[in-house]
Amino acid sequence: MVSYINEWIVREYSELVKDQDGVVLLSVESLTVEEAQSLRNQVRETGANLIVGKKRLVRVALKEVGIELADDAWDSGSTALLVGDTETTINAAKTIEGIYKKAKDDRKVNYRGAFFDGSVMNAKEAASIAGMPDRQTLRGMMVGVLSAPARKLATVLNEVGASTARCVQARADQGDAA
Repeated sequence: MVSYINEWIVREYSELVKDQDGVVLLSVESLTVEEAQSLRNQVRETGANLIVGKKRLVRVALKEVGIELADDAWDSGSTALLVGDTETTINAAKTIEGIYKKAKDDRKVNYRGAFFDGSVMNAKEAASIAGMPDRQTLRGMMVGVLSAPARKLATVLNEVGASTARCVQARADQGDAA
């Protein structure tokens, strides 16, 4: 009977992960039940899912959908999966960092690896997901880059007339003394 339950759990994990762009493997070994529930609720508000599960079952489920993380990602402790599309995964990672960035030494949630936007990441790369800009920020950055040359040209063209006007005004202010 246990194997049927495990098969069902693996199938559920596989279905959850199958069509997602962001899958982050987290270590949550020292979270209390209350902290884990609070973290799940905060992650859920971003639109992503956080599932705490058995490491072996999570590994089998990820392997079934074609995600193979490095062996060191499976080292020790309890495992959680952060799952969502690209945007919600970034927002959820930012939420997690907002909660745990204060505790550098006694951090309760650590990144182990990720499958993000089509590429497999190690722990260090997975931790950088929280620092990635979201879609709105990227759009703003692109608009700034694209509009900068036109803005500079407009400034240069405007300055020709403005400097001429300042010269004429300075000459008029001097009056007959000049």
